[in-house]
Amino acid sequence: MRNLTVRLTCDNQIEVQLGTESRTGECYYLDLRTETESGGESAAGLVSGVRLLLAGWLTLLTELADGEQVFLPFDFSDEYTQWITVHRSGRDASVVFGWANIEGWAISIRDPSSYSAAAAQFQPDEPLYVQTFYLPRLIGDLRHAVGSLVENGTERPADTAS
Repeated sequence: MRNLTVRLTCDNQIEVQLGTESRTGECYYLDLRTETESGGESAAGLVSGVRLLLAGWLTLLTELADGEQVFLPFDFSDEYTQWITVHRSGRDASVVFGWANIEGWAISIRDPSSYSAAAAQFQPDEPLYVQTFYLPRLIGDLRHAVGSLVENGTERPADTAS
């Protein structure tokens, strides 16, 4: 069983399952940002946007040093964004779902360093629920999620996923 799965629902929302917690968020702005940031040449739209987002997550998690914390956005709503914060301790990662008063359109999916803006505004979901995972396994699960992502709530069969 995977600790992390990401999929697009039939309503074109992003669903993030992390351990025993699951959240669904808006990703309308991901489609718009993909088109805007690629010069209006986006053919794949939303799936491409989510893949770019997850690639940014991968970059941040693989570069995360011991004792550091990163913020990973997944809900790009009009008036706020939802985030996962990840704190590394040795080879473990403690994760918490939360939100920030940052508008979804203001987040660049091509620049993961812009995610640090959430640090000052991050509010954990209540009740606070901290989950801890083996970081290399979490990164592997994220790589699998990138490879298996397709539109409308389905995944590629495991034998064709990259």
